[in-house]
Amino acid sequence: MTTPLTMKAALLTEYGKPLEISDVPRPIPKEDEVLVKMEASGVCFTDVHILRGEHASPNPLPLIMGHEGVGRVVELGSEGGILKVGDRVGIGYVFGACGHCRDCLTGGENYCPDFDATGFSVNGCFAEYVCMRKEWANRIPEGISSVEAAPLMCAGAAAYASHKKTGVKTGETLAIFGLGGLGQYAIQIAKLSGVRVIAVDVSEGKLATAKALGADEVVVADENAGAAIQAFGGAQGCVNFAPVGATWPLMLAACNPRATIVLTAVPADKLAFYTYEVVERGLKVVGSSASNRQEMNELLALAARGSVKGMINTMPFEEINDALTSLIEGRTEGRTVLDLQ
Repeated sequence: MTTPLTMKAALLTEYGKPLEISDVPRPIPKEDEVLVKMEASGVCFTDVHILRGEHASPNPLPLIMGHEGVGRVVELGSEGGILKVGDRVGIGYVFGACGHCRDCLTGGENYCPDFDATGFSVNGCFAEYVCMRKEWANRIPEGISSVEAAPLMCAGAAAYASHKKTGVKTGETLAIFGLGGLGQYAIQIAKLSGVRVIAVDVSEGKLATAKALGADEVVVADENAGAAIQAFGGAQGCVNFAPVGATWPLMLAACNPRATIVLTAVPADKLAFYTYEVVERGLKVVGSSASNRQEMNELLALAARGSVKGMINTMPFEEINDALTSLIEGRTEGRTVLDLQ
């Protein structure tokens, strides 16, 4: 089937303004790329940071955002390789990396100095077609729909990688702050590992959902949250998926000695602490962004078996600005996926 020369795309033309749905030239895959016809595209809070200009693209606007995409390969940049026309693939935040630096060679490709980000430094998934590098294609297994798979490309993968970085072992306690899509994935991933989960959020509704997903305890994210977690025995690990700085002192208070705090969400606030709060208890603070390809494959295998499921709201592509507004206003439960089929 011949692909059209133009496509619909949602363009960021000015920071802080709604996206403009326009007809633009369809991208042409380079030799190391494939062209993918999109079926589903997730909406992420990172898109909000980019939209607002808080995480401005290094390139001039317009920009096509979006980095949680699933679709079918319709054209190869060159013959060869493991991909063929018709393959269903997922497109995540990592568009590509150099492949030969220390980070790339040791499983830290998502921290490569030459890292390119989909929907940020290259055009992304809020469009009918997108180009992606062959070696960064995430093959979507049978047993999971495109809509279900799309949020795994960032939210699920980030939750999975963050959980691994906590180092929390079977029988130990993990406190999960922020129970949107990432937090909901993280609860399920932690329970699969035999971890005791304390779920923390300001929303009673999200706390109820956390309980339904298997959280052992739930705590309201107010000034008493740290003490409440200590009353449950404290945490060997904390992970933050809430894009607010208010969780930082709560996590410090919740931690047991030698616990690990993993920061995944990116609040605009500066975080402050007294050095003794970290030093005297031997705490470790780790940043976590996206995932590497092996972590993505492990997560997709869990999802294909039905072990990890997202709470997903599906919306037409044309309602993308409504989806972003709902996310900004905190009205989104779980993840939103745009249907492009």
